[in-house]
Amino acid sequence: LPTRVVHVGRPDGVVSPRLFETQGERGHYVALSHCWGPLSHRPVMTTHSSLADHLASIPWDALPPTYQDAISVTHRLGFAYIWIDSLCIIQDSHSDWLGESKRMGNVYQHARLTIAASHAADSAQPCFVTRPPPAPAVELPNVTAAGNIEGSIFASLLPDDYAAISPDSGALAYRAWATQEWLLSRRMVFYTTGSLVWSCLAISQRETGASFHATTRNVRWKNIVEKYSARLLTQQTDRLIALDGIRSALATKRPEDTYCLGLWKNSMPDQLLWYCIQPAERSKSELGLPTWTWA
Repeated sequence: LPTRVVHVGRPDGVVSPRLFETQGERGHYVALSHCWGPLSHRPVMTTHSSLADHLASIPWDALPPTYQDAISVTHRLGFAYIWIDSLCIIQDSHSDWLGESKRMGNVYQHARLTIAASHAADSAQPCFVTRPPPAPAVELPNVTAAGNIEGSIFASLLPDDYAAISPDSGALAYRAWATQEWLLSRRMVFYTTGSLVWSCLAISQRETGASFHATTRNVRWKNIVEKYSARLLTQQTDRLIALDGIRSALATKRPEDTYCLGLWKNSMPDQLLWYCIQPAERSKSELGLPTWTWA
């Protein structure tokens, strides 16, 4: 288990959720991928002053809709624990944040499931959205080129608004930290405004059974950086930290290679050919990074 997780309690309020310090205990858990939103809509957080209270109990009514829905799903799936960043990291402790941010890749990689509040712009918006049921798939005979019928195929109509069923079109797709959360998670369920979308290492499909092309599963470093660098970060000093989980995972697969400030040594000639799609003045790096790195 991660350093801290939220014990889900019972969503009926009889047993409130609470923060749990695992101290090396083993077990299964779910993780949440979500948008924090602007400062005016920041979610409930664990700080030095609230840590003791959260270890005892987190009142259900104090949790925003995104968290309530994610905890309800976790409980109904039979899991006792969920990892939520704002609650499981002490937000006003730089040392705790730095240590936990380096473990964040492992948190999502080892979660049994990641719940993605795909289209919620902040935690005040729910995962669950009232919508009409999707049109059922129609079974049709599979006619071969020779004119023989071999089995069946299933066809379903695409909705008029494709963005409503695509995780790549939701608010979460513009959050830079979500890049590694999506790429490292073994199993994900995306709550969009128009459909549930399942994605794992083997398949990606919507609740209707229709397949879905998960662009988030592309593990080529150039593609990762291209998507990541177009997304939003609240703190520009996080530009390399927010990719550290992916860097660590790739480093185990390429032990002969060396990571250099956002680029890989063996591919350096190619990766140095980066450019900005939209002309913009390059901001001075607060980390003092060299100008040859995209970061």
